[in-house]
Amino acid sequence: MALQCAHCHKPMSISKISGTRGKGFSSHIQCYHCQAWLGRHRYLTMLKILGFYTAVGAGLTGYFVAGLANIITPVIMLSLILTGVTHLMDHLLVIEVPEEGSQTN
Repeated sequence: MALQCAHCHKPMSISKISGTRGKGFSSHIQCYHCQAWLGRHRYLTMLKILGFYTAVGAGLTGYFVAGLANIITPVIMLSLILTGVTHLMDHLLVIEVPEEGSQTN
């Protein structure tokens, strides 16, 4: 699987990435072509996870608790829409631009 660098737009293999920093939602990777630090938008990632788990929780609740279909169905639909939209918007962002003299090709 390959990612595309948001700074130099060259494809990067996930197995070749060696520069990482941070943990969780604040983790960053370093492009091995241009040395730029890349990361995901923290709030979009949290919204995506929140939407997914809300849909799963509402689906399980609707399956096991009778009589909640009028409430659960819109909750599932809206949370899946939230998950889909935030997934489409959540791309790698350039966190730190490399210095001018550190370009390696």
